[in-house]
Amino acid sequence: MEVAGMVDNGIGDYFISDTGGSSFDDDELIAPPVVVPSPAPQPAAAPAPQAPAPQQPVAPQPVAQPQPAPYAPAPVAPQPAQVASQPVAPIAPQQPVATVAPVSREQQLAAALDEFMAGSLDVQASALVSLDGFTMASALPPGMQEDRVGAMSAAILGLGERAAAELGRGRLSQVFIEGDDGYVLLMAAGGRAVLTALAAENAKLGLVLYDMRAAADAIGRILG
Repeated sequence: MEVAGMVDNGIGDYFISDTGGSSFDDDELIAPPVVVPSPAPQPAAAPAPQAPAPQQPVAPQPVAQPQPAPYAPAPVAPQPAQVASQPVAPIAPQQPVATVAPVSREQQLAAALDEFMAGSLDVQASALVSLDGFTMASALPPGMQEDRVGAMSAAILGLGERAAAELGRGRLSQVFIEGDDGYVLLMAAGGRAVLTALAAENAKLGLVLYDMRAAADAIGRILG
Protein backbone atom coordinates (compact mmCIF):
# COMPACT_ATOMS: atom_id res chain seq x y z
CA MET A 1 0.00 0.00 0.00
CA GLU A 2 1.28 3.31 -1.01
CA VAL A 3 0.60 6.30 1.01
CA ALA A 4 0.65 9.46 -0.78
CA GLY A 5 2.23 12.32 0.90
CA MET A 6 0.47 15.33 2.13
CA VAL A 7 0.11 17.88 -0.72
CA ASP A 8 -0.37 21.50 0.06
CA ASN A 9 -2.05 23.17 -2.84
CA GLY A 10 -2.94 26.19 -0.94
CA ILE A 11 -6.46 24.99 -0.56
CA GLY A 12 -6.42 22.77 2.50
CA ASP A 13 -4.95 19.69 4.04
CA TYR A 14 -5.95 16.32 2.67
CA PHE A 15 -4.49 12.87 2.25
CA ILE A 16 -4.82 10.07 -0.32
CA SER A 17 -4.93 6.49 0.62
CA ASP A 18 -4.87 3.50 -1.72
CA THR A 19 -7.14 0.78 -0.66
CA GLY A 20 -7.80 -2.28 -2.57
CA GLY A 21 -5.01 -1.69 -5.17
CA SER A 22 -7.12 0.51 -7.26
CA SER A 23 -5.84 3.69 -8.74
CA PHE A 24 -7.86 6.81 -8.74
CA ASP A 25 -7.80 9.71 -11.01
CA ASP A 26 -6.60 12.96 -9.67
CA ASP A 27 -10.07 14.23 -9.91
CA GLU A 28 -11.24 11.38 -7.82
CA LEU A 29 -8.54 11.79 -5.24
CA ILE A 30 -8.98 15.50 -4.76
CA ALA A 31 -11.71 16.04 -2.29
CA PRO A 32 -13.72 19.13 -2.56
CA PRO A 33 -12.39 21.83 -0.40
CA VAL A 34 -14.02 22.14 2.94
CA VAL A 35 -14.57 25.65 3.88
CA VAL A 36 -14.51 26.06 7.56
CA PRO A 37 -16.28 29.23 8.43
CA SER A 38 -14.48 31.29 10.93
CA PRO A 39 -16.44 31.72 14.06
CA ALA A 40 -18.49 34.87 14.18
CA PRO A 41 -17.45 37.23 16.85
CA GLN A 42 -19.61 36.68 19.85
CA PRO A 43 -20.88 39.74 21.63
CA ALA A 44 -19.53 40.23 25.03
CA ALA A 45 -21.67 38.41 27.45
CA ALA A 46 -23.51 40.65 29.80
CA PRO A 47 -22.54 40.11 33.32
CA ALA A 48 -24.93 37.81 35.03
CA PRO A 49 -27.14 39.66 37.39
CA GLN A 50 -26.04 39.29 40.89
CA ALA A 51 -28.62 37.65 43.06
CA PRO A 52 -29.56 39.94 45.87
CA ALA A 53 -28.11 38.99 49.13
CA PRO A 54 -30.67 37.26 51.27
CA GLN A 55 -32.22 39.66 53.67
CA GLN A 56 -32.35 38.80 57.28
CA PRO A 57 -35.95 38.30 58.36
CA VAL A 58 -37.06 41.30 60.29
CA ALA A 59 -39.45 40.72 63.10
CA PRO A 60 -42.67 42.66 62.52
CA GLN A 61 -42.81 45.71 64.68
CA PRO A 62 -46.08 46.41 66.47
CA VAL A 63 -47.88 49.24 64.81
CA ALA A 64 -48.74 51.95 67.27
CA GLN A 65 -52.48 52.38 67.37
CA PRO A 66 -53.66 55.98 67.27
CA GLN A 67 -54.75 56.96 70.74
CA PRO A 68 -58.07 58.80 70.92
CA ALA A 69 -57.76 62.33 72.09
CA PRO A 70 -58.99 62.82 75.66
CA TYR A 71 -62.62 63.97 75.76
CA ALA A 72 -62.93 67.58 76.62
CA PRO A 73 -66.46 68.93 77.10
CA ALA A 74 -67.31 71.88 74.99
CA PRO A 75 -67.21 75.10 76.96
CA VAL A 76 -70.67 76.09 78.10
CA ALA A 77 -71.54 79.73 78.31
CA PRO A 78 -72.50 80.65 81.87
CA GLN A 79 -76.25 80.83 82.23
CA PRO A 80 -77.88 83.29 84.59
CA ALA A 81 -78.89 81.69 87.83
CA GLN A 82 -82.47 80.59 87.76
CA VAL A 83 -84.62 80.67 90.81
CA ALA A 84 -86.86 77.66 91.20
CA SER A 85 -90.36 78.88 90.97
CA GLN A 86 -93.37 77.21 92.38
CA PRO A 87 -96.05 76.31 89.87
CA VAL A 88 -98.63 79.03 89.88
CA ALA A 89 -102.20 77.89 89.73
CA PRO A 90 -104.11 79.51 86.91
CA ILE A 91 -106.16 82.43 88.10
CA ALA A 92 -109.79 81.95 87.40
CA PRO A 93 -111.40 84.92 85.73
CA GLN A 94 -113.20 86.97 88.29
CA GLN A 95 -116.86 87.50 87.94
CA PRO A 96 -117.95 91.10 87.75
CA VAL A 97 -119.22 92.26 91.11
CA ALA A 98 -121.93 94.81 91.34
CA THR A 99 -120.95 97.85 93.30
CA VAL A 100 -123.05 98.09 96.45
CA ALA A 101 -123.25 101.19 98.54
CA PRO A 102 -122.36 100.69 102.21
CA VAL A 103 -125.36 99.49 104.17
CA SER A 104 -126.33 101.90 106.90
CA ARG A 105 -127.09 100.78 110.42
CA GLU A 106 -130.75 101.68 109.95
CA GLN A 107 -130.91 99.31 106.98
CA GLN A 108 -129.21 96.57 108.99
CA LEU A 109 -131.76 96.96 111.82
CA ALA A 110 -134.67 96.86 109.36
CA ALA A 111 -133.22 93.70 107.76
CA ALA A 112 -132.92 92.07 111.22
CA LEU A 113 -136.60 92.80 111.95
CA ASP A 114 -137.70 91.45 108.56
CA GLU A 115 -135.73 88.23 109.16
CA PHE A 116 -137.32 87.89 112.61
CA MET A 117 -140.83 88.21 111.27
CA ALA A 118 -140.13 85.92 108.28
CA GLY A 119 -138.92 83.19 110.63
CA SER A 120 -141.86 83.43 113.05
CA LEU A 121 -145.24 83.54 111.28
CA ASP A 122 -147.07 84.08 114.59
CA VAL A 123 -145.52 87.56 114.93
CA GLN A 124 -147.84 90.22 113.51
CA ALA A 125 -145.71 93.33 114.14
CA SER A 126 -142.38 94.32 115.68
CA ALA A 127 -140.45 97.45 116.60
CA LEU A 128 -137.05 98.37 117.95
CA VAL A 129 -137.21 101.19 120.47
CA SER A 130 -134.51 103.01 122.40
CA LEU A 131 -134.64 103.34 126.18
CA ASP A 132 -135.77 106.94 125.66
CA GLY A 133 -138.88 105.81 123.72
CA PHE A 134 -137.67 106.67 120.18
CA THR A 135 -138.27 104.17 117.41
CA MET A 136 -135.13 102.94 115.63
CA ALA A 137 -136.81 100.50 113.22
CA SER A 138 -140.29 99.11 112.94
CA ALA A 139 -142.49 96.67 111.00
CA LEU A 140 -145.99 97.69 112.05
CA PRO A 141 -149.37 97.11 110.37
CA PRO A 142 -151.18 100.08 108.82
CA GLY A 143 -152.92 102.36 111.32
CA MET A 144 -150.46 101.75 114.16
CA GLN A 145 -148.30 104.75 115.03
CA GLU A 146 -144.59 104.26 115.60
CA ASP A 147 -144.20 106.99 118.22
CA ARG A 148 -146.98 105.61 120.43
CA VAL A 149 -145.58 102.09 120.17
CA GLY A 150 -142.13 103.42 121.07
CA ALA A 151 -143.34 105.44 124.06
CA MET A 152 -145.44 102.59 125.51
CA SER A 153 -142.65 100.06 124.98
CA ALA A 154 -140.12 102.23 126.84
CA ALA A 155 -142.61 102.88 129.66
CA ILE A 156 -143.51 99.20 130.08
CA LEU A 157 -139.84 98.17 130.07
CA GLY A 158 -138.91 100.83 132.60
CA LEU A 159 -141.79 99.82 134.90
CA GLY A 160 -140.84 96.17 134.63
CA GLU A 161 -137.18 96.82 135.48
CA ARG A 162 -138.17 98.85 138.52
CA ALA A 163 -140.61 96.20 139.70
CA ALA A 164 -138.04 93.40 139.24
CA ALA A 165 -135.40 95.35 141.15
CA GLU A 166 -137.71 96.39 144.06
CA LEU A 167 -139.21 92.93 144.37
CA GLY A 168 -135.82 91.30 144.38
CA ARG A 169 -136.23 89.51 141.06
CA GLY A 170 -132.89 90.62 139.69
CA ARG A 171 -132.22 91.92 136.19
CA LEU A 172 -135.24 92.11 133.92
CA SER A 173 -135.17 89.56 131.08
CA GLN A 174 -138.52 90.04 129.35
CA VAL A 175 -142.02 91.44 129.82
CA PHE A 176 -145.03 89.34 128.88
CA ILE A 177 -148.50 90.90 128.46
CA GLU A 178 -151.49 88.75 127.53
CA GLY A 179 -154.72 90.17 126.10
CA ASP A 180 -157.89 88.76 124.60
CA ASP A 181 -156.63 89.23 121.04
CA GLY A 182 -153.00 88.27 121.53
CA TYR A 183 -149.74 88.97 123.30
CA VAL A 184 -147.29 91.83 123.73
CA LEU A 185 -143.71 90.72 124.32
CA LEU A 186 -140.81 93.01 125.23
CA MET A 187 -137.15 91.95 125.43
CA ALA A 188 -133.92 93.91 125.91
CA ALA A 189 -131.74 94.09 122.75
CA GLY A 190 -128.30 94.95 123.95
CA GLY A 191 -127.97 97.58 126.62
CA ARG A 192 -129.63 100.45 124.81
CA ALA A 193 -132.73 99.16 122.98
CA VAL A 194 -135.94 97.19 123.46
CA LEU A 195 -137.42 94.70 120.98
CA THR A 196 -141.23 94.72 121.01
CA ALA A 197 -143.30 92.02 119.29
CA LEU A 198 -147.06 91.59 118.86
CA ALA A 199 -148.18 87.94 118.53
CA ALA A 200 -151.56 86.37 117.73
CA GLU A 201 -153.71 84.75 120.43
CA ASN A 202 -152.95 81.24 119.12
CA ALA A 203 -149.20 81.82 118.78
CA LYS A 204 -146.74 79.28 120.08
CA LEU A 205 -145.05 81.44 122.66
CA GLY A 206 -142.04 79.15 123.05
CA LEU A 207 -141.07 79.52 119.40
CA VAL A 208 -141.85 83.23 119.41
CA LEU A 209 -139.61 83.83 122.44
CA TYR A 210 -136.82 81.70 120.87
CA ASP A 211 -136.89 83.67 117.63
CA MET A 212 -137.17 86.89 119.58
CA ARG A 213 -134.02 86.06 121.56
CA ALA A 214 -132.02 85.36 118.39
CA ALA A 215 -133.19 88.64 116.85
CA ALA A 216 -132.32 90.57 120.03
CA ASP A 217 -128.78 89.15 119.99
CA ALA A 218 -128.32 90.11 116.34
CA ILE A 219 -129.60 93.62 117.00
CA GLY A 220 -127.30 93.97 120.00
CA ARG A 221 -124.28 93.15 117.72
CA ILE A 222 -125.40 95.74 115.19
CA LEU A 223 -125.76 98.44 117.82
CA GLY A 224 -122.50 97.41 119.46
